[in-house]
Amino acid sequence: MAHLRFLFFFPFVFCLSAIAFAQREQFGIRYEQFGVVNLDKAEPGLLGSSFGAFALTGNASFKVFLDKRGASSLTLGAQYRYVRLEPEVRLPIVTAPPSSSTVNAPREAHLLFLDLVLQQRLSDIFTLFVAARPGIFSDFRNVVFDHTRLEGAAFLDWRISDELTLGFGAARTSNFGRVLIVPVVHVIYFGGESFMIDAIIPRNLDLIFYPSKEWELGVSVLLNGSEYRVGDAALNSLNMNQFGFANLTAGPIVRYQFLEKTYLSLEGGYTLLRRTELADNRLSGDARFLQQFNPANTWFLRVGMQLMY
Repeated sequence: MAHLRFLFFFPFVFCLSAIAFAQREQFGIRYEQFGVVNLDKAEPGLLGSSFGAFALTGNASFKVFLDKRGASSLTLGAQYRYVRLEPEVRLPIVTAPPSSSTVNAPREAHLLFLDLVLQQRLSDIFTLFVAARPGIFSDFRNVVFDHTRLEGAAFLDWRISDELTLGFGAARTSNFGRVLIVPVVHVIYFGGESFMIDAIIPRNLDLIFYPSKEWELGVSVLLNGSEYRVGDAALNSLNMNQFGFANLTAGPIVRYQFLEKTYLSLEGGYTLLRRTELADNRLSGDARFLQQFNPANTWFLRVGMQLMY
């Protein structure tokens, strides 16, 4: 049983993504591709020489105001994310069934959840955000109640000036590839009409420039991941019932507004930190981590379309 490094990625959450999507996007779809790398750093050794991944994410929401003054609103939405690991990776079995010495590692993972975000303006300078994300986080095999989870966040925004807003709070998130309770810092800064800094830490940090009405250019750092329950009977027989996957990416981003409020987006760059691991969640501490793929950093490409509020 390997001792696995605990990787603290920078700002991909939990429900931080719920707040980010719900506040800006009415509809969005994204495709991500990660380059293939070798597995020479795997712990313990894997029967496979390469590792790649792609993901498809879709989200939709609508906002309703709860009072006539517009001080209170509720955003209702949903998000689905599909992750596939390529190619097939074989795990060595210590306690193997008589007919086999290896078993397939998980290749697919899904999350499907509701986005519920309450926004309450408390005064001219303070606004409260409370978000909940109930959903299914699973390989979609032999799904039981244990494959469901509630994540969420709450923070208070303070409008210091017309240019700067700071928020502070906490979140329960699996964006790190593991479920954690983390502090949240929200930053929005407008540099006139030329650029904006938009950050929900620990999740994303975006620096966006506006050279024209149609174009947005910038740099984005994004942490994206989740923790999934595994229902695969072959892995369950080895006490593997949990799968974690996360990537911290950084690189340029380009958005083009081709219709009113509708954008095409293109991102690319490099991963800075990665996590892929199998675990037994009935154990505690490092003893629960049974296998870490530990893939090397690689390039990524992310394309999509978004309809903004």
